[in-house]
Amino acid sequence: MLKRLLYLSAAGAALLSSALAEQTDLWAAGVSREQGWRDYNKNFDGRDDELCWAITATNLIDWWQAQIADKLPPNTPQGADIMPTFVASFSNAGSDPDEGIRWWFTGGYTPGRPDCAALQEGHPGGYLRPLLPPDTEIKGSLLHAMRGSQVTAQTAAEAFINGARAGAAFWIGVSYVSPAGRPAMHSLNVWGVRCSTDESGSTTICGIWIADSDDYRTALTYVPLKEDEGMLVFNATEHPIYKRIPRIVIDTITTLKPAHSSDDSP
Repeated sequence: MLKRLLYLSAAGAALLSSALAEQTDLWAAGVSREQGWRDYNKNFDGRDDELCWAITATNLIDWWQAQIADKLPPNTPQGADIMPTFVASFSNAGSDPDEGIRWWFTGGYTPGRPDCAALQEGHPGGYLRPLLPPDTEIKGSLLHAMRGSQVTAQTAAEAFINGARAGAAFWIGVSYVSPAGRPAMHSLNVWGVRCSTDESGSTTICGIWIADSDDYRTALTYVPLKEDEGMLVFNATEHPIYKRIPRIVIDTITTLKPAHSSDDSP
């Protein structure tokens, strides 16, 4: 029996759950269920409590740099040194992982709001600028973002499936109301996408493999997804933390191409 969630165009992905569908996990380049992904976590020591955005950026940067480790410019922080570099370089406040990645690659940082994390003096970033052609901006070149009203269930499913097929990794922004009744936002890494294909060839997004800087563990978590009011939302009824929140909405998706990508599409 088919459970209809949301049909997309025949050329794109489809949100369709079928008992007969064949499930497949698509992973970022060099990643599998067992290896290749990153999941750094906050210390909650008063210096990184609000830095989920920076840790999300750390995970993606570490993954990207590992693909070209022999070509990195001198003095580029690597591995376990990336997160402390962010902690030392920014105040303990919220911001945008896209801006963190842009700062790391090019040295540019433009806070989206007055209350965003401040860049500390003497931390210019731009570690990977020598690898980029002159005047290249990471945003729009290697980073492709969708936000707010752009992130419908249809566009989100297409972005996840098409990006994962190309070996990309992602970060997502989610919004929700906390158990205390306060609006909240959080950033997470997505390392894999579970999809299914039915007998007609229609492709479904079933869920995502995520890493969370706030969950006090180093592990991937599989989160089923469903369509709700035109958006993709978590369907994590068995997760010890997420199940306490009635509706977790994906409202930002940024795709980071793999380092060796020759594909110019988002």
